[in-house]
Amino acid sequence: MNNRMDRHRQHKRGRWIALGVVIACLLGIFYGLNTIYRSVSSSLSDSYTKIHEKGGRPADAIIRKGQPISILLMGTDTGALDRTDKGRTDTMMLITVSKTKGIHLVSIPRDTMIAIPGLESTFPQKINSVYTFTNVSDTMSTISKYLNVPVDYFALVNMGGLEKLVDQIGGITVESPLSFTFSTDTSHETGKNLYQFYKGKTTFRYAKDGVHFKTYHKMNGKAALAFTRMRYEDPRGDYGRTERQRLVIAQLVKQAKNPALLLNKTFMSSISKNLRTNLTTKDMLSLATEYYNPKKKVKAISVNETSLWYEGISFQVMPRLEQQRVTNELRSDLSLTHATTGPVLAGNPDKFTIPQAVSQVLYANTSSNSQAATSN
Repeated sequence: MNNRMDRHRQHKRGRWIALGVVIACLLGIFYGLNTIYRSVSSSLSDSYTKIHEKGGRPADAIIRKGQPISILLMGTDTGALDRTDKGRTDTMMLITVSKTKGIHLVSIPRDTMIAIPGLESTFPQKINSVYTFTNVSDTMSTISKYLNVPVDYFALVNMGGLEKLVDQIGGITVESPLSFTFSTDTSHETGKNLYQFYKGKTTFRYAKDGVHFKTYHKMNGKAALAFTRMRYEDPRGDYGRTERQRLVIAQLVKQAKNPALLLNKTFMSSISKNLRTNLTTKDMLSLATEYYNPKKKVKAISVNETSLWYEGISFQVMPRLEQQRVTNELRSDLSLTHATTGPVLAGNPDKFTIPQAVSQVLYANTSSNSQAATSN
């Protein structure tokens, strides 16, 4: 049990490190916009997506007034390695940005159990499936309702863009933390498009037909994606995969320190095809010049959930007391008054039945179930 908890903590810590690097890159890009605004604004504008906001604040006025804002960052792997399915948002992070309080990040575990509002008949679902079942607007609305905080903006990042990023800077060299074989066709150790990586080495081998290997000293985009996607053969599971993602992103940052290499029309055109957001280029520039203060550290707010197996599937359940604590943190960051957190498991409690095992986790350490249920 303790080993499982240690692995879970390691997994969360690795994810935070990787996402921290991503956020740093985004902030650097936004900051760089201040100097090359005209040359990249047309490319970035292609990323803009207008959405129908449900119950949110008037997004176009929030930044103009200098108010604290929230951004839902979602990562999918649609398009990665020729995948074209819609995908799930395996990374979900709610970011608050305030001129006075800085940038705070709340990572929402992808396996969090919920009942999707309007689709309670499909209960139980994982929170990373909301986007698959619905759309960006409904995903924002679900997170907003679940935590009772406004979600003003979104950024949907396609992991297929990682391939283009690596190719854009001419490839990367990464020392592998373990030896493994991975086919991008089968996601296992056999098949075509087969890669072989070796512990402690930056060289790797690749065979398009799965038989005749050639040795390479630098990863292109496809090799980098293969390196980061393997999961089944890693003894550390998702934590090992997250570490490999971090290694790739770290090399991207290291080899792309020259702003001219990244902040140009070609690069931004590539990014715009793998990024969708309702932040306009002008909004991004405002974030970089008016909100972003490099002297203020980025703060990570952890979410403590309980692992639970239900109907043979592993879920994470957020206790009601923890849900309220997260709501309090977020509303404080947004300079909003205290309010009761959102409904149990996000959905309408009259339209689904909460299993007893789940209920015990939800209401652990509360005086009574009825007291906690008043927040519905």
